[in-house]
Amino acid sequence: MNQVPLLQPTGNAGEYLIPALGQKVKLVKWKEDDYFDTVYRALGAITAGTKLKFFTDSVTSKNLQHTNFAQQRRINSGSDMVMSRVGILICQATGNVITDGDDILKAAYSASIQFKIGKERIVAEGPLVKYQTGLGMTGSTVKNNAAVLTTGVPSAAAAPQLLVAQPITDKDDLYADLAFEDGTGLNAAYVMPTMTGVTSYSIFLHGLIKDPQGA
Repeated sequence: MNQVPLLQPTGNAGEYLIPALGQKVKLVKWKEDDYFDTVYRALGAITAGTKLKFFTDSVTSKNLQHTNFAQQRRINSGSDMVMSRVGILICQATGNVITDGDDILKAAYSASIQFKIGKERIVAEGPLVKYQTGLGMTGSTVKNNAAVLTTGVPSAAAAPQLLVAQPITDKDDLYADLAFEDGTGLNAAYVMPTMTGVTSYSIFLHGLIKDPQGA
């Protein structure tokens, strides 16, 4: 006698059919974690108006130390997120290159970030120094021309939370631009920063993530 299985996969992530009831159920798991992505900037003078874009089609060519996005602009298929914090980390190293402390300071005060969920919902907008992640290395070093600097205290508990947590679904397009805008409005003698080495920047979206069971 052939037995009808209790659950039959439907082909959608985490979704099963209960034949006896003719109903579908979705098995999920919750975790506190981050979605993140990283962008890169070569050394040298930065032109006013330069923008580095997160979540673009390059996410598919990066590895896990740089991103956990599997598709352009959207979190994993079948997942949902309640985002409580957004932060920018000026990476203290890129591969074998240690980021110069002066470059970190220049970026923190010369660059700004705008993060949007969809085209209209602006969640974060302002200088990088405002959006700390609570991540990074701290301590001291005796190495010449080296510094251990982060934007803010490297403690997740010290990173500011959003006043209102923001929902993100797998249907929402995410936009984040890191921009080096002209500063002559502050002072006519303003000089755009020149980076002595390559710099990388990571955006971290922190909160509760709901994934399909088995994802």
